[in-house]
Amino acid sequence: MHKFLYAISFVVFVLGHFLPVSAQESLVFYHQRSQSAYPIGLIDSITVPRNYELNIYSEGNSIPRVVPTDSVMFHAELPDTLMLTFHEDYVEVSNPHLEYIEVLTKRTIVNVRSNSKRTFVCLSTGLCSDGRIIIDADTTCSLILSDLQLSSEVGSAIYLKQKQKAKIVLADGTTNTLNDAQTYNSSDSTDTSNGCIYSKGSLTFTGSGTLNITGNYRYAIASSKNVTIEDGNICIIDTQKDGIHCDKYKQIGGTVSLHLSQMATKGIKAKEEFEMKNGRIEGEALGDLKISDGDTSYCTFIKSDSLFTMEGGEIALKHTGKGGRCISVDKHLAITGGVLNMECHGDGGSYLTATNDSDYYTPKCITVDESLHITGGTITCLSTGLGGKGIVSGKFLAIGIEGSEDGPLIKVETKDECIINNEDEDQRFGCPKGIKAEEELHIYGGDIAVTTAGMGGEGVECNGELFIHGGTLECNTFDDGINVGRAIEISGGYVYCNSEDNDGIDSNGSITISDGIVASINQSRQDESLDSEAGQLYFLGGTIFGIGSAPVDINESAYPCYSTPYNVSQDGPRSKGLILTEGKYVYVQKGEEVIMAMRNDNKMLRTFVTIMCSSFKENESYSICEGDFPNAAQQTFFDGKLLFGGTANNGYHIEDILVQLINQ
Repeated sequence: MHKFLYAISFVVFVLGHFLPVSAQESLVFYHQRSQSAYPIGLIDSITVPRNYELNIYSEGNSIPRVVPTDSVMFHAELPDTLMLTFHEDYVEVSNPHLEYIEVLTKRTIVNVRSNSKRTFVCLSTGLCSDGRIIIDADTTCSLILSDLQLSSEVGSAIYLKQKQKAKIVLADGTTNTLNDAQTYNSSDSTDTSNGCIYSKGSLTFTGSGTLNITGNYRYAIASSKNVTIEDGNICIIDTQKDGIHCDKYKQIGGTVSLHLSQMATKGIKAKEEFEMKNGRIEGEALGDLKISDGDTSYCTFIKSDSLFTMEGGEIALKHTGKGGRCISVDKHLAITGGVLNMECHGDGGSYLTATNDSDYYTPKCITVDESLHITGGTITCLSTGLGGKGIVSGKFLAIGIEGSEDGPLIKVETKDECIINNEDEDQRFGCPKGIKAEEELHIYGGDIAVTTAGMGGEGVECNGELFIHGGTLECNTFDDGINVGRAIEISGGYVYCNSEDNDGIDSNGSITISDGIVASINQSRQDESLDSEAGQLYFLGGTIFGIGSAPVDINESAYPCYSTPYNVSQDGPRSKGLILTEGKYVYVQKGEEVIMAMRNDNKMLRTFVTIMCSSFKENESYSICEGDFPNAAQQTFFDGKLLFGGTANNGYHIEDILVQLINQ
């Protein structure tokens, strides 16, 4: 027996060292449907079960078969990686783990089974238009994709059948392409896969290579557990339902590109939690919403049924479909860092519910059903379609950190107007909003800028109560700059509102200002700079400068203030006011000194000015003048629209005023 083994060893040694490189082929083992193949120059030793038959090939010529045998010794290093090389009609298999890894091939379908708990590595390469990789192993494995071009006509391209943790490694410098079948018809009744890559366990993607993947049947990537992106470039070419579908999604690196064309599809769908720590998510979507039996389902880039947290990385998304959403969360969303750039260019519209009632849908950059906290990061939202919205919370929204002026940089812009009811063109609904919360909205810090351009476009809206504790808020809007249902309380920060067609700051309940700097302008319609529908306007501190087309009714002031007087007539309180020049600065002067000044964008003939400052003294005389940007201004805010200190520049005296306490 020893002489026999030595003879076999000598033959293979000669083949490995003296045949030309092009002639050094493979050592191939067959056992039933299992095939194993090795490049001869890489093999050091192999143990072969007695029932195996041994063939040695060189450029397709077979050296006579030798059976039976126990082992063969070579003079090269043994690889530790299971290798699968796909061809159109067959798969080459190199399996160094014969004692615990069983590989079954049926034409171009490969089934890898493990008989132990040992981890293993499988490298797949090649090109095949109808093949599959099925890994049936209750153990951790790493699947390396190295220029693998694999499509399946019967099911998923890669199926991880058990609940093992798996790592998919995208080999450096490689491009891999996977496609699953449009209809699944696997002969295996236990096959529950429904995605191009499907795993019953947790999936981790790493490596710096590229994966192009399409979900032709349902999902592109699906896990019954979690998906983690550590590295790599993953491109979802398209998907019928979700690009990535899992319980928990976590990204700490790499790039995920999403391309969505189907109605109501989701780019990344997490049933429990979405966590973004680093890396990049980018994408384009043109899928519309789907309306079925009066119910709506939206095409959404990122959807979490529970939680969304982001502390780093970058998200850049552009949606052109009707009612499109960039980020949608059912429960809680928290952003502490990172960069988000989101665009929604599709329109909103109306539809009939299951009970035949009229309802509407609108595109939204960020929407959450319950609570939304933004304490850091940079966020840009652009919505150009009918009824488009930037940031929306169904209940609670907080921006910034309590007790700190630090916070996020937020820029929101909408460009269209309300949705018109098809049955009654005088009825409009689904109006555009920059930032909206249904119940409670807190601004603690940060730098926030909101711009709207169309009918109904409001900057910040809360149907309940709005609290501004700090930060900088600038609203340049068509409709109200700020609109609140019950109460507005401003206790700090810097607020500037400029409305083209409605109130600068409007509350259906009370407005209480106790600190901070508040500047508000109404441009054209006969509305106020600060409007409390309930007649509850309280100036308890801070600095206030209002320019409007209608007078302001002050309920109480803690410091001396002034509001342009008016007379009530049949036409309303419109008979007085100052005649000011649009585009000039309105000065509040003490002698030659400009106390404060604001650019006047009001287009009405008569303008009403409201001012309060803690430096005013009761019954002290000041004057209202106008001119160009003051000389030697000491402080400027909102790109020079509001300023303090300095002297008049081509000043023109309008009226002398007297400041006094008001307590109705």
